[in-house]
Amino acid sequence: PAAAPPPPAPSRPRRPMGCNGAKNAAKTGGAPLVDMDIKDAGGPCALPHIRDFMNSPSEAITMIRGEQSAADRTGCKLHLEAMATLGNEELRYQVRVPWGVGRNEWIAAKTVELFKELIFLVSVLDKTCTAETCPKMSAGPHVSYEWAPVMGPQAVPQKLHAYGYMCALVEDTHELFSKSDLLPRDGAPFQDHFLPTMKTLHRRFFRCFAHTYLHHFAEVRDNSCEKHLNYCFKHWLFFVRQHDLVTEQDIAPLRGLVQKFEAQQDAAEDKIGPPRGPKLPPREPKLPPREPPAA
Repeated sequence: PAAAPPPPAPSRPRRPMGCNGAKNAAKTGGAPLVDMDIKDAGGPCALPHIRDFMNSPSEAITMIRGEQSAADRTGCKLHLEAMATLGNEELRYQVRVPWGVGRNEWIAAKTVELFKELIFLVSVLDKTCTAETCPKMSAGPHVSYEWAPVMGPQAVPQKLHAYGYMCALVEDTHELFSKSDLLPRDGAPFQDHFLPTMKTLHRRFFRCFAHTYLHHFAEVRDNSCEKHLNYCFKHWLFFVRQHDLVTEQDIAPLRGLVQKFEAQQDAAEDKIGPPRGPKLPPREPKLPPREPPAA
């Protein structure tokens, strides 16, 4: 008699995402992850120093003094707050350097904001991305990454499982923002390594997005987090494109998705016409200088 056919391979179980609040992401209309409640989040969000960081305003974290005056720093804060009111169709407008704000200061402030969104994404993967399900940090079957600290160029790269890589990235980036000279303080100028380090960070941020899309998208979709993930990735994508912080090779694992999102954004912008600016308080008019009294 013919041999019985082999039993079908067991399907990979769908695991719940790590944060209860993320299950309601669809109701937020794709708002940033950092706008959601983190009180019951796991992963990095459960750590006190990361929780404090998440609850701090982005412009307060940067504490930049070297490039801008106090009035310009206020302008940067106002722009960050006002941009949050714009719709998804205007994401490209949100990431442009506002008038009166220095480019390096804007890149620093927006990178802190995007890093917060990434922290929440990593925390959401707490229960679904494990050493057993993802033994290496990969972006598809043919691309994998090793870990080394950003400020440790002589360190030997380590092979970490995917979630270990993402948590190491969160801790390393938090350390950079909190204790290094990457974000100037007390009147110091931006260092020469500022932009190269920002490019390294954003390459690594991309790897977290790529791993999520290519290895955990079924869980993301099953937990109604698809809109959230798409919003955060597009926010990051249009920012790094605007400021040339990544190359085509860096984002190659998601080339098809990148092209799709950029085409959708082009169509949305054509539909709504010129972008509207954020509503900012009017600037006080500058008075002409007083002439010295006649001698």
